Amino acid sequence: MVIARRCRAVTDTPVLVGVGVSSVDQAVAICEEADGVVVGSALIQRLLDGAGPEGAACFIGEIRAGLDARWP
Repeated sequence: MVIARRCRAVTDTPVLVGVGVSSVDQAVAICEEADGVVVGSALIQRLLDGAGPEGAACFIGEIRAGLDARWP
C-alpha cells in the first residue's frame, strides 16, 4: 500500500489506513505496510443493508480472524 509506505517515510508514529477497506483480503494487504487498519464505511454499509448487530460483529470478527491468521 503506497500511502502507508509514504507516511512511514516521514514519521515514526504508527500508521493506520482506513480508505477503501471492505474485505479481509484488503485489510491483510494493507497491514503488510501499515500498523493497522480502520474499517468504517464497509461496516456501516452492512448495517444499512440490514445485517444488524450480529452481522456487524461477524464482519469485524472475520477481519480480526484474517489479521490474526497472518500475525498470530
